[in-house]
Amino acid sequence: MKLGHRFGTALTAGALALVGAGVGVSAQEEPSADLPIDSPSAADAPADRDATSSIDEPIQEAGGESQTAQRLTPPLRKATIVGDSAMAGVRWNGALGGLRGFEADHRLESCRRLVNLSCNGRENRTPRTALSEVQILGRASPTDVLVIATGYNDWHVGFDWQSRMILDAARAKGFQTIAWVTYRTNNTYELPTEDDVRSNYASMNVELAEIVASGAYPELQLWDLNTYTAGASSWFFTDGVHQRWIGSWGVADWISRHMAALDARPCILPWNLAIGQEQECPNPDRLPPFRGYPDLNTIYDF
Repeated sequence: MKLGHRFGTALTAGALALVGAGVGVSAQEEPSADLPIDSPSAADAPADRDATSSIDEPIQEAGGESQTAQRLTPPLRKATIVGDSAMAGVRWNGALGGLRGFEADHRLESCRRLVNLSCNGRENRTPRTALSEVQILGRASPTDVLVIATGYNDWHVGFDWQSRMILDAARAKGFQTIAWVTYRTNNTYELPTEDDVRSNYASMNVELAEIVASGAYPELQLWDLNTYTAGASSWFFTDGVHQRWIGSWGVADWISRHMAALDARPCILPWNLAIGQEQECPNPDRLPPFRGYPDLNTIYDF
């Protein structure tokens, strides 16, 4: 039996300095799972997303004897992931199998823009804007998650109102959890159809953090890919945005860990064999300085 299958079947942003500036915790100990979160559809995922599961936990009785209690976990969530070519590598590189432990509705298209007309992508089609993609979605259930992973094809001027338009559209659809993926700032990516023009992704990250801090959108949390991948330049091509094969698996794995962390579920796979299976999956964004990156070759049996 493959290791990834064996483990796979077991079962916000606050300070602006955290966004794009690294890890804001002490270097002496790994952050606990209780730290606040900053803020192919998985073939191995159970089919029934409405079913609850239980986790055995030891408890201590007054007389000193221990017994096992069961903690019920909520039903599996669905995540709709709206991305551009920076996230579409998960599809192109065959890493959809890394989206585990939830129902993944992946809408990953090259050249997608936020609100303005998208450009023609590498697959010779012009995708819907992120705003239009959200607007055509059905009504979200209370546990559904919307993941916004696009914006690299947009100019930073106007991002303040464009991001809010998308958030308003998501709210109108009933999403109670909206995760916006922060932009990698260590990149040389040039805007399509423009020569030598680069957007200011750091300012876009700051804007997102300010929206969270304002409290105007309590549904919004930031999934800080910028910080998480600060030491993973080998996951990306030289532009710093588009994923290599191993990077697509690393990013898909990161998304799955975030989804598990939302409900303090067990991580769908261990970080590595030394750490083993974690019964409450921690927010992965702050962990690489302490743990390194997940041992993808081992846990996915590459």
